Amino acid sequence: MEFTEDRVPTTDIETNIAELVELYGGEVKAERANARDFILPLRRGVATAGAVECSIRWGGESITIATNREIDAPKAQRVALLVIGVAGALLFTVWPFFAHARQSGALAVFGAIVAIAVYFMTLKKTSGGLAADFLNRLARRQREMRS
Repeated sequence: MEFTEDRVPTTDIETNIAELVELYGGEVKAERANARDFILPLRRGVATAGAVECSIRWGGESITIATNREIDAPKAQRVALLVIGVAGALLFTVWPFFAHARQSGALAVFGAIVAIAVYFMTLKKTSGGLAADFLNRLARRQREMRS
């Protein structure tokens, strides 16, 4: 997975990268000219959650971060929530067509609420993940330093 951010000033970027890696609880593994390799944990405070190897490079006013694996791969819990959300949406849609199903009204409304919640959770989970968040924070810091 690779993300790029353009029009970012790169003055003193090394310091900001080191601070952000420390903030995320990771560690810098290698330093090269206009590039850094580092490891970020998937979850803070959990030693067994795994880690992601990232490589960031910059040149001109462009910053690119690459990871060694897909960070936001679908988990079983997310797939289950999506299935429940679809079932809730269908229940809410079909419920008015059953003539004697007054007891199912509350269940249908609850299904609609679950469907909407799952929709918003899906939007958040597909936003790019850890690497995109790291790159956005770095770009924001660099732009704030310029102004």
